[in-house]
Amino acid sequence: MTTVMSCPRLPLPALTARYHQPLVSEKKKILVADDSETIRALLQTTLESAGYEVDVAHDGPSAYELGSAGDYDLIILDQLMPGLLGLDVIARWHEEGMDVPVLMLTGVDDDRTAVESFDRGAVDFVRKPFRITELMARIKMQT
Repeated sequence: MTTVMSCPRLPLPALTARYHQPLVSEKKKILVADDSETIRALLQTTLESAGYEVDVAHDGPSAYELGSAGDYDLIILDQLMPGLLGLDVIARWHEEGMDVPVLMLTGVDDDRTAVESFDRGAVDFVRKPFRITELMARIKMQT
């Protein structure tokens, strides 16, 4: 004699909600602000190929405007940019209560700049030249 066990029947929507995992996650949005066209292009290409949505800014004022208006999951911000220094941009955002992770990217090899970046609200600090694999790991950690 064969024994048949009955399983509780759940409506299809309940099964879908309970077991379905989305195949594609929502794209994270990143602003890359750097006055170097080479670095902007490298980061934009690398980030987009990793599945991120990327906007770019070439100077301090445009970084400030885009960052203030956009809904970013992370902002990669160069320290030395024309028009407005990265530290000043992050200080303005901090004063305005903007709560977005900022990764400072700079060629300034100065511990004081790193400390000041953290004091003004940066979540990470990377010196140029950088290894793209390490930078991508840091970005992934923040997003």
